[in-house]
Amino acid sequence: MKRSIVCRIGAGLLALIFLTVPAVLRAQQSATHQVDGFSILGSILLSALHLPLKLVTCVGTQTGAAVAYAATFGVPGNYEGGTNGKQIGEVARRSCTGDWIVTPEHVSKDYQ
Repeated sequence: MKRSIVCRIGAGLLALIFLTVPAVLRAQQSATHQVDGFSILGSILLSALHLPLKLVTCVGTQTGAAVAYAATFGVPGNYEGGTNGKQIGEVARRSCTGDWIVTPEHVSKDYQ
């Protein structure tokens, strides 16, 4: 009984907070782009090209980064006495991040 009262009070406070947020501060929807059959077809075709290239880039960069890290282990880096490992790791990480699949929304936004 005591737990349900606490849950109801918490839910009421949460609802009150959401209702009192000014409309200006709420997230605004960007202009929506119409997703049609061409966007879906473009998404499929572009994803078929993008995914293998992204995979090759990711694997190749990870391999190159591992070799570079092993070859320069203990070598002073370009910043405040650290090693190059931090920079090499950041390059390797960024090669595998981002979108791997092209969505219909991307196609409609970029090509319409």
